[in-house]
Amino acid sequence: MAIDKITPLAAPPGHSLTGPRGKWPWERPPRFSDPDEAIDYIIESIDTPKSQDSLLKLMLAGITVEEIVAQIAFKGFASGFFNPDVAELIKPAIGVYLMGLAEDNGFEAKLFVEEDEEDEVSDTTFYKILKQRNPKLFEAMNEEINERQRMQQEEALSEEMQPEEEELPPSFLTTEEEAV
Repeated sequence: MAIDKITPLAAPPGHSLTGPRGKWPWERPPRFSDPDEAIDYIIESIDTPKSQDSLLKLMLAGITVEEIVAQIAFKGFASGFFNPDVAELIKPAIGVYLMGLAEDNGFEAKLFVEEDEEDEVSDTTFYKILKQRNPKLFEAMNEEINERQRMQQEEALSEEMQPEEEELPPSFLTTEEEAV
């Protein structure tokens, strides 16, 4: 595991404790301290046709219920709607709601992220993600790979074009060690 280096421009540890209290929504008292109230609020907010359509598209695309629920809970905490404890307590209820939503619309949602036995990301997966998320870097890397391939082909052609050196019979000036 790599440790991040502290850069000269980075804020020193404890910097957040020196600013005014309550600057961020999660630093203020939460809007909901009762998990039932938080669940009701979330279900009311996602019980619109537009939100349901978006959630159904995500689930059809293969995004798991676990991932959607984690994002809803995190966003609610970061927005100051509830504390981390309430966020964890409401996850099962939101998951059940989303599974019911998928079932009502005629498909079975994928519940959990399948853990790959490999801890590595394949090159194919890496390049697909890179192409989608960082197209400039993808194009630069692609150009670099193409340039290397062109250089290798040119080197191979130039080696083929060079005449082979003929072996000359040993000269009378060469020593026995050089002749062998």
